[in-house]
Amino acid sequence: MTSGVFGSIAITDVTISDRIRKKKREDFDRLKKSISRHGLLHPIVLDRDNILVAGEGRITACQELGWTHIPFQYMDDLDDITREKIELEENNAREDLTWEEQHNVYMRLAALLKQEQPNITLVKLSEELNVDPSVIGKHFVYEEKKDNPAVKEVARTNGFAAAHRAAVRIIEREQSDTLMRHAAPCRDTHQSPILTANFHHWVPNYTGPLFNLIHCDFPYGIDADQHQGQNSQLRADYTDTPDAYWALLDTLTLTLDRFCAESAHLFFWFSPQHYARTWAALERLDGFKFDPYPLIWQRGENEGIAPDPARRPRRVYETAFFGWRNDRKIIRTKANSIVAPTTRDIHSHEKSVVALQHFFEMCVDGNTRLFDPTCGSGSALRAARALGARDVFGLESNSEYADAARRALNT
Repeated sequence: MTSGVFGSIAITDVTISDRIRKKKREDFDRLKKSISRHGLLHPIVLDRDNILVAGEGRITACQELGWTHIPFQYMDDLDDITREKIELEENNAREDLTWEEQHNVYMRLAALLKQEQPNITLVKLSEELNVDPSVIGKHFVYEEKKDNPAVKEVARTNGFAAAHRAAVRIIEREQSDTLMRHAAPCRDTHQSPILTANFHHWVPNYTGPLFNLIHCDFPYGIDADQHQGQNSQLRADYTDTPDAYWALLDTLTLTLDRFCAESAHLFFWFSPQHYARTWAALERLDGFKFDPYPLIWQRGENEGIAPDPARRPRRVYETAFFGWRNDRKIIRTKANSIVAPTTRDIHSHEKSVVALQHFFEMCVDGNTRLFDPTCGSGSALRAARALGARDVFGLESNSEYADAARRALNT
C-alpha cells in the first residue's frame, strides 16, 4: 500500500477506535524491529475524521521508536484493490472469526496480492499477510483439496488442523498414483470386471495395470465344510484346507509386484487359528507394513460358525489385517470394528458389503483400483464401486459364483 497520495500527521492527532484489535506482543516486536531497520514501508490508513482504519501496530511501533509524525493515506484516496485489501485485513483482525472465515480472508488477500505481484513468493506473501509462512502454506494445501469429500467431512467434524492433514494425505496419494492415472483402465484389459480364473494360473502371465488396493479373502484353511450349519459347497479350485490357504499366500508373496502398485493398501482376511503364521507371512510382503490390531467384522446376532457347540461358543466375528505399502496414507480414519449382518445370497462365505464399505472408506477414492484374487460373491468389488473407485477387478474360479457376482455388480 505505497501508491497514491500521502500525507504526514502527528501521531497524537490520530484517533484509535476501540474496535481495533491489539497485536500480539511477539508480532508487534517483529514489526517494530522491521520499522527500525527499514523505515515504515506501508503508511497507516485514516478516514476523513483522522480515525485509524488500518495500522494500529505500525502507529504504536513508531510511537515507541520516538516518532512524532507518521505517513498516512486517506481511505477514500485508495484504489479499489487496496481498499478491499484493507477491509479484508480489518476483518482478519476480528477475534470472532471462525477458522473457515479466517481461511477465506487469507485466500482473498493472497489473490489480491498475486494480482498486484504475479511472482510474489510465499515468504513475501506471508510478510504481507503478517502470518508465518508455514501457516499460509497449510492454508494453500487445504484450499487445493477443500472440495474433496473426505477433506470436507474432516473439516466439518474435526477442524482445520485435521482437514489440512487430510488434504496432505490426498495430495501424497495422488503424487504416488501419477503413473497409474495414465494407465489403461482395467476394463480395457478385461471384458468383465470379474474373470473366471484361478489366481495361481492367472497371475504369472498378468502384464496389465497395477492395483493400489488389494482385497484378499482366501479360504481360511480351517476345513469350514466340516463345521455344523455350513454350506459344504466351496470354491471349485480352492479347498478349505491349510495347504490351500498357505499356497495362496505363497502365490501372493511371490507374484506381488506383478499386480500391486508401489503405493497400495491391502486387506487380508484370516482365521485367528492361523494368526501368528499369517502375520509372519504378511511381514515378508515387499514394502508393506501391517497394523497388529486387526479389523473386526461382527456378524448379526447368533450368526456365525459353531464348530463345537457342546464345548465352544459360536464364532460371530471375522478378522482382517490392514496394511500399507511404502507409507501410503489413508483418506480418513474409521473404527476398526463394525457390526453388520451377513447375507448368503451368492456365496456361502460372503463378506458384508456394509462392513466392507465401512473399512474401505479409509482408502477408496476416485483413483482407486481394487483387485480381489478370490472375489467369491464380488462383495468387495461392489463396496469399492459404491464408494467411487475408478476400477474394480476380481478373479473367481467357480463359474457359477462368477456369473452371480457379475449380475450383482451390474444391478
